[in-house]
Amino acid sequence: MTRLAFLALLGATTFQGKPPLPAPDAEGWIFLFNGKDLTGWEGDAKVWRVENGAISGRVDKIGYNTFLVYAHPFSDFVLEAKFILPKGGNSGIQYRSVVTDPARWVVGGYQADIGAGWYGALYEERGRGVLIKADPEVAKTVKADDWNQYEIRAEGSKLRHTLNGKVSGEIDDKGDKARAEGILALQYHAPGNFEIRFKDIRIKPLAK
Repeated sequence: MTRLAFLALLGATTFQGKPPLPAPDAEGWIFLFNGKDLTGWEGDAKVWRVENGAISGRVDKIGYNTFLVYAHPFSDFVLEAKFILPKGGNSGIQYRSVVTDPARWVVGGYQADIGAGWYGALYEERGRGVLIKADPEVAKTVKADDWNQYEIRAEGSKLRHTLNGKVSGEIDDKGDKARAEGILALQYHAPGNFEIRFKDIRIKPLAK
């Protein structure tokens, strides 16, 4: 991908640029969070920080959804991440996405949703809205005071979300509005006054 094509995909010229990927392990997994700092990630420093080996998103009040962005495009992959939402709130994991407002770290694209009434759903942020509805049975697996495991599989037009080992939904998304490639990001949802934590974020690119 040329730099011009990448910037068009990213939707911004103010970011530091596509971060170099860490080396994969023996099984092909690439760890995107080192557990110590936000190397490779960009976002509002008033919202995002690293505490106790996890990414923490927390602010008293915010007027718009903002994101912590990993500005490296991926197309086909399996992504795994652990999260905890201790005090309610609303968050999600963006994939195959684009930055629409670099000044405020606003992102649009596919989102694996996190939050009461939304766990396991596929929501297209700044797009078509709900593509896969939340599964109430999946929501029953979510622990409010402990870590939960999300898996996102994107392979061609087929997308699948798995939460705590239970498939929450699958879709074959085709047509001119489907997204084949894009960046990753973590969401902090307005109006704030909650904390979301993430850790053990890793991705395995899939051969086409």
